[in-house]
Amino acid sequence: MSRWPVARSLALREALEHVSRGEPWRIAYTTHQDGLRLSGPSPAHIAVLDASFNPPTRAHAALASLPRTPSQPFDAHLLLFSVRNADKGRGRAGDASPIERLEMMELLAHELEAQHLQVVVALVDEPLVFAKSTLVHAHMHLSVPYRLYWLVGSDTLTRVFHPRYYDSEAHLEACCERFFGVQGSRMICAERSAASVQGTITTPTTAASEAWQFVHAPGPARTWYERGAIELRPISTDAAQLSSTAVRRFLHEASPEARRPQLCTMVPPSIADYLISHTMYH
Repeated sequence: MSRWPVARSLALREALEHVSRGEPWRIAYTTHQDGLRLSGPSPAHIAVLDASFNPPTRAHAALASLPRTPSQPFDAHLLLFSVRNADKGRGRAGDASPIERLEMMELLAHELEAQHLQVVVALVDEPLVFAKSTLVHAHMHLSVPYRLYWLVGSDTLTRVFHPRYYDSEAHLEACCERFFGVQGSRMICAERSAASVQGTITTPTTAASEAWQFVHAPGPARTWYERGAIELRPISTDAAQLSSTAVRRFLHEASPEARRPQLCTMVPPSIADYLISHTMYH
């Protein structure tokens, strides 16, 4: 895609402006103009991915498209774009701009739609998963009861339970009780290691060991894992080796003639074309 459609770009910019001015929640894109189409037995099962990636990779696409069970897809997939990061604030020098990241998120939504999945892209102004969940429940009004399944990597799982984001141990425990207990949310953790997040290749065994050890160590993650609220799920070896950091490094170093073929092994083709046409991360 050499040019982003003007109408879509304007719509996404408008959504960003609303959230930047203090609106806590804004839907930026839906597969169906009339919203989610949910049918069958309730509650609806909705996958949620905090998808503010810089940029989205094939690993993120694999995580976003995980089914509820091997034989049962989710009823819908919600991609969340947070204008704030828990550690980076509103971004760092050299990052893709908010509109570029949001446009790439819409491309990721189209990748999911190609698998016959219905998708919603929403913007939020909260950096932490527990607070985002409260926003979703407050603003996503559906005709049927629903349960949220948060799709996370091992790095996000660790960050969710890190004490530095909470006023006290009691505060963390209260957030967990509201998220898992009251709201009935679940977490599905795709097993990959911190090394893969940083752009280096690791083995699935290492990734599985990291997540497994975390949920078996004393603490609230272990408590909710043992109650069945957290599930560990492997992703493919190839997907586990990919990271946004590796993509940015590749684009900075690669020669123009070699760029697209290799890039398409790291990110979905539509996102590869977007990155190249916008000369990003050079």
